Amino acid sequence: MKKTGDGSGAAAPLRDMGPAGPYHGDSSFSQEPGVRNIAIWGLLSALLLAFSAAAAAAPPTQKLPEPAITVRFDYYPQDLATIRALERKLASAINRAKAGELGETELHLDGNDGFLYLYGPDPDRLYAAAGPILRPSRLMVHAEVTKQYAASSKTFPLGKDNPD
Repeated sequence: MKKTGDGSGAAAPLRDMGPAGPYHGDSSFSQEPGVRNIAIWGLLSALLLAFSAAAAAAPPTQKLPEPAITVRFDYYPQDLATIRALERKLASAINRAKAGELGETELHLDGNDGFLYLYGPDPDRLYAAAGPILRPSRLMVHAEVTKQYAASSKTFPLGKDNPD
């Protein structure tokens, strides 16, 4: 208990903050803390709603194109150098043919499945450039190719002797 200066041991009286509390002369806030909190949350909610509406009105981001060809193949971690050499050959052949481009290569960490993604406007033209590079590769013995057309897709085993 806080002692007063008179030695009586009585608690000091609370300081009178006046009728407006600590915000003397500020009439923009209510004197009730609960009402003030509601007003602040209302303002924040209105701002959030305005930003959400502005984001919805923004033009949509451009969707990335689907790969025209996906090649699924089996590999082992020791095949990484062979995969990188195959990627270089594919990129060169596709660029020379002006058929599109070689996209990313996805190699699963477990060392079993790999995926090559090739992009271009015409899957058949793209495969005409990439097929002669893919077919003789030992990594492609059990590979599966998917050509993605506008409304359909065609999947087939690559194999060394597959003419498609």
